[in-house]
Amino acid sequence: MAEIRANIKILPVKHPHLYQKLAQKAIELHLLGMPYSKIGEILGIDPKTAIKAVMSLRAKRSNLKMII
Repeated sequence: MAEIRANIKILPVKHPHLYQKLAQKAIELHLLGMPYSKIGEILGIDPKTAIKAVMSLRAKRSNLKMII
């Protein structure tokens, strides 16, 4: 039996940031007229994270519209 030496590099898995995971729910609540402080309270996050979640999804959707 023959042997073959190989070096395999295993790259780390990137997990989405918390604000990315909660973006869809945050924007739904925002569209209902809820303030970021209330969105943060409901989702168990800081209001600044709620803002970041909404803005990230808005930016992503805006970029998609530009492509189409």
